[in-house]
Amino acid sequence: TSLPLLRCVLIVRFIAAVCKSNSYKMFLLRSRIVILSASLLLILSLLSLADPADARPTNLREQEESNVVSLFKGAYVGWTTALSLMGYYEDDAVKDNLLHQRLDINAAPDQDDRTTVQIVGLGLGRTGTTSLVVALDLLGYTSVHDDEQVELTDLYAAWERDDIEIDEVHEILGLRGYNVTMKTADYPWVLRHPEVKAILTVRDSPDKYVNSWLAAASFMTLMEQAPWKWMATVQAILPSLEEEYKVETTSGNIGNYLDPRTLRENYVAYISTVQDAIPAEQLLTFNVKQGWAPLCEFLGTDVPDVPFPHVHTRAKLQGEMYFLTLLTWTWRLAVTAPLYVALLFAKKYIPSLSTK
Repeated sequence: TSLPLLRCVLIVRFIAAVCKSNSYKMFLLRSRIVILSASLLLILSLLSLADPADARPTNLREQEESNVVSLFKGAYVGWTTALSLMGYYEDDAVKDNLLHQRLDINAAPDQDDRTTVQIVGLGLGRTGTTSLVVALDLLGYTSVHDDEQVELTDLYAAWERDDIEIDEVHEILGLRGYNVTMKTADYPWVLRHPEVKAILTVRDSPDKYVNSWLAAASFMTLMEQAPWKWMATVQAILPSLEEEYKVETTSGNIGNYLDPRTLRENYVAYISTVQDAIPAEQLLTFNVKQGWAPLCEFLGTDVPDVPFPHVHTRAKLQGEMYFLTLLTWTWRLAVTAPLYVALLFAKKYIPSLSTK
């Protein structure tokens, strides 16, 4: 047993000796400069490639992709999500409204694009809502979902300030061109509007829902940490995120929003409550595995000649969460590294500093 211990001691002493050498310090400095430069180039490259149009999945059968491909795609989604949270995709008019705490309608320029909310998604997260949104896009609808939420921050902020009521929220959404919302309406609102159709997405079982949701719930934890919580976009939608991630999933028992038992019981109770409250002719309980037929029959549309979307797999979601978690852990390094490198150069080339 003493021989492995002796080897460990020798290795530690060797590493310590190398770290003290000037050659190692110069190598370390150059490595940091190279890594920092490469990171900045990568960020600028990704920034030039990022496009809000890329937010929606284009492969309708993502569940057939390998986990490795899905993870990398998820990481890219994480990058576009980070840009969205920074306000990169917000229109100038939205940013101006948010900055001055006001709300202009900003209706769609083309009169034909102005509409009313016709469909409400009532499914909890990770029940196939993204697949449903892509399907509705293919049917010609325009939806408010995760990607649009961060582009409507002025509307969310005005709603939170009580400048507008929920009916006004949906009226403005219609004027801006949206006729489907997955984010802003609940079943009591649907009950007051019999002209609106509601779709309740469900999973095969409560356990499948819980296992999938727990992979997504960490997003809420991240949004409550720096640097995200300092961003104006996040601050505007944070109450809505808390409602979605903590209140809806736990029946208001927000301290247990990561507890599997609470999530499971709430899922079962929520589905039963919605089904009991909304008339059958106004509600479709829908598992995305059922495909086009029940959805198109409910909406009175023809079945498209394309496969029904099955997107946003768990592996892709995990890739997105890994990337956002990495940014949450390393943002301090991104801020301090340039200052540190500048200080090292200053000490080397400015005599008055090098003597201190």
